[in-house]
Amino acid sequence: MLKNPPHARLQPKGAQKLMFLDQEIAHIASVMPASLAEGRGGPILSSRYWRTRLNKLLDAAHLTRSQLYALDRLLRQLDAFEAKHRRAEAANDPSALLNISTTCVPHPRTS
Repeated sequence: MLKNPPHARLQPKGAQKLMFLDQEIAHIASVMPASLAEGRGGPILSSRYWRTRLNKLLDAAHLTRSQLYALDRLLRQLDAFEAKHRRAEAANDPSALLNISTTCVPHPRTS
């Protein structure tokens, strides 16, 4: 069995890394909201788990501007989820928990 598909060997290592980062960011953006949704037992995966994964991606060298924006947007969603969750816990009001799939974070402006 081949380690890499034949088409992957034709791309420079930097392009493979950028494509991997794009795929990873897209994956997290698609599954994070559902995994944080409050069910009977709480979130499937914690916000700490997602923050750790996002911070590891931020540590990657040579992120593109769009990758940085996407990671920033996801981190802001986590911030909003955690803030709302803390307020709900403080108020002891489980009905106030945030559905992260409806959280809208403004896109950062470029200079």
